Amino acid sequence: MYSYVFPFYSLQFFVPDESAVNKDFIKDVLAGKKNLLKKSEVQHINVKRYDEISVKAMYPMFKKDAEMMQYFPDKYSAGKGPPRDYFFTILNTVHPDYLK
Repeated sequence: MYSYVFPFYSLQFFVPDESAVNKDFIKDVLAGKKNLLKKSEVQHINVKRYDEISVKAMYPMFKKDAEMMQYFPDKYSAGKGPPRDYFFTILNTVHPDYLK
């Protein structure tokens, strides 16, 4: 869970780490095209590291899920994807039965 501290306040939203946030994503959030969850709304989960349930294996399956993708940038750097903890926390919050 990450909190960005600005001069006068701290965000109370669950956001990906700095390496996964780009200016386009921030612009989309401010324009209402993308969303952030409040920290109080997220349901954290610790997922074991298996190839079958890796971000690399699962992220492509959810790229067409509009409900999930509203919390992710449209593009990542070449060879990169969403941070593991952010992806699985969003997945567990949006689709809580999927990882049970």
